[in-house]
Amino acid sequence: MASPVVYFVRRGHLPISRFLLFASLTLWGCGPRAPAAGSSQQQSPQRVSQLQILARSPGVAIRLPAKGGTPQLYRLPRLTAVDGVLKGKLPPVERVIGLDPESEFLFVTTAKLELLALDLGSGRVDTVGTNIRQAALGPDGTLYAVDTTRRVISLSRRTRFAWPQLLTALPHDLFGAADQHLVGVIPQDRLLVAAADQPATVRPIAAGGDVTATRWGDLVAVASDSGVTFYDPLGRRDPAFVRLSDVPRALAFSPSGHRIYVARRNVPGLAVVDRYEKKELDGVALPGSVAALRLDPLGRWLLARPAVGDSAWIVDLPIKRHTGIVPTEWKSDLPAISPDGMLIYRRGKDVVSAGPDSLTGIGKVTGGASDTWVLTTWLPRGVPSSTVSSATSDSAGVGAEGPLYVQVSTSQNPEWSGHLADDLTRAGLAARVLPPQHPDDGYRVVLGPYATRAQAEATGRRLGRPFWIYQPGQ
Repeated sequence: MASPVVYFVRRGHLPISRFLLFASLTLWGCGPRAPAAGSSQQQSPQRVSQLQILARSPGVAIRLPAKGGTPQLYRLPRLTAVDGVLKGKLPPVERVIGLDPESEFLFVTTAKLELLALDLGSGRVDTVGTNIRQAALGPDGTLYAVDTTRRVISLSRRTRFAWPQLLTALPHDLFGAADQHLVGVIPQDRLLVAAADQPATVRPIAAGGDVTATRWGDLVAVASDSGVTFYDPLGRRDPAFVRLSDVPRALAFSPSGHRIYVARRNVPGLAVVDRYEKKELDGVALPGSVAALRLDPLGRWLLARPAVGDSAWIVDLPIKRHTGIVPTEWKSDLPAISPDGMLIYRRGKDVVSAGPDSLTGIGKVTGGASDTWVLTTWLPRGVPSSTVSSATSDSAGVGAEGPLYVQVSTSQNPEWSGHLADDLTRAGLAARVLPPQHPDDGYRVVLGPYATRAQAEATGRRLGRPFWIYQPGQ
């Protein structure tokens, strides 16, 4: 069964009393109907952003041989080899910068500081730049690269452009942002923002450690010795500081960008900070302190690297619970959650796929641990998705009964549903809005998906309010 499109909405928060009022109106009565299109909720223009469409989708894994050569395509979730699809040969890869599914370019760097673009459709390999020190792929697929002379090269929709102005310094952290902007952190604790047709702007930031940015580059978080400071790269809002009880060690934004997960140096577990409330909300208990974080692109799962030992702790974010551990080597590519919701990680000399909820092995590539892996939503042209990926719905929520959702409301008003889903997410639940499948359907606010009715009902009971079990197509 194909996974329905899922809308994640990032907005400003509603006052809790207002939220509870709307929630009680939604859940009171004999049916799951919420207010229709005449909702009186007002949007804050400073906190309303575009609707982001995210969904579990078919995807593939691409294996880049450690010694160089032709990449190999694998079907998810079983990591079944699909021969003869990829062409072209790459030299040994030092780092994967990213893959833009629309342009079909895979960008990598080599030990010789070359930035290469592999056209997945034709197999052609082009040199984008040489002596490249930093590179990043923006949310719109634009590639940004900075060479040793501080010259910027961008590549957008197959058009390469050398920026006329040099950067003021070489960034040690680089992020691609919306609207063709580059965001970087340069020495002496300064934040740099630049565009091809605008002079760079530089602002001082707090002296700190780990730095991260939202998916769209509209907010940069910097860890200092006493908390986390948030910066708007374009200077539209003043910096905001959130004090923490322990020194932050690693940072990771949620996919929607409204929360940030913080690993602390001396305290086990994670702190969870709300960027809009500007305060610590709660935490996630873990067996020990954490050195690095990696999020599922859809925000269902979080992988944490313990400060001691080489393994991955798995966190189910909707319930904020540590659910498992796998011994694995932690590298820049793996362990990771694939587009179809599978955990892909190294186990000895092999690469395996498993359900992150059960850790039951699904597939294995023997001898694949020494190579570099890319997990992507890109699918080869002319090859039906059904023959490339058997995970056409959220693998973490597919079983004999699933996918199943815990529904808390349905409304004809998508804006109302978005606000409700946002507030549920702020309360620690991974809520989402499912659009109508039929003309008479509404916009459903749901949690999930879950593989079995028992899992869905267990989550529903924890809500402490009425709920319904919803299965698409039923």
